[in-house]
Amino acid sequence: MSGRRSAGNRAISLVELLVVIGIIAILIAILLPSLSRAREQANRTRCENNLRMIGFALAVYVSDHGEYPVLDSTGVFGAPQDTAKNPPPVFVAARRSGLLALRSQVEFRMANLACPDGWASGGERGYYDDPAMIRSGTVFMDYAYWPWRFPPPTEGWDVRYESFKYRQEKRMKILVTDIVTDFTGMAANVRAELGYGNHGSNHSSTSLLVRRTDGHGQKMSESNTVHSSGMSVLFSDYSVQWFTPDKLTQQFNGLVYPPINSGWNN
Repeated sequence: MSGRRSAGNRAISLVELLVVIGIIAILIAILLPSLSRAREQANRTRCENNLRMIGFALAVYVSDHGEYPVLDSTGVFGAPQDTAKNPPPVFVAARRSGLLALRSQVEFRMANLACPDGWASGGERGYYDDPAMIRSGTVFMDYAYWPWRFPPPTEGWDVRYESFKYRQEKRMKILVTDIVTDFTGMAANVRAELGYGNHGSNHSSTSLLVRRTDGHGQKMSESNTVHSSGMSVLFSDYSVQWFTPDKLTQQFNGLVYPPINSGWNN
């Protein structure tokens, strides 16, 4: 009788406890990467959906105004610049300009301007609805808006013309992208301010060197240094695509983006 009682009340030994802890640790090690990938995929899907909503709003804006919203940098960089030679960064918007102009012109939720892993917003969906943000003269954006209109080159090849929409010309161009920054040769203080681009906590990756291309798909000697696991892109036909880092071979104003296959534009 006493023997049965002692067997039923036997304490767990230290070895058994360590075995249980080890099994739990193994299960956590197996599950965590899967959970991280699932969260990354969910954020990527939300990001792509944001770009689709931005595309719809831009389409309405263009229908009403005949052009895309301008990026007014007045107040950020002093007197208006010669934007053909010195365009301001495409990730800074003056109040009621660029993507921020969509609020006053079309029915648009400002939460769509906040990327789940946003460089500026930190993923806070109400970031661009904050009263202080609305009163602010300028704000940094989670998404890079490419409003500059580069006309057809008089001669040769101009990758800017091939990549970004010009007026109502019908060839497919890039309109909006995630912010992924090239850190090649960038000063430490600038890098500290910019971070590793839009896709941060879940999407950041180890440093990757990506050979630049010249717009024809030919590799150049220079490389982009990126830390992102990819980029969502909104095109002028309002389609959205995801590009892995090895596809981000173009660079302008420190921001990287995928090349536009000239065959798509015919």
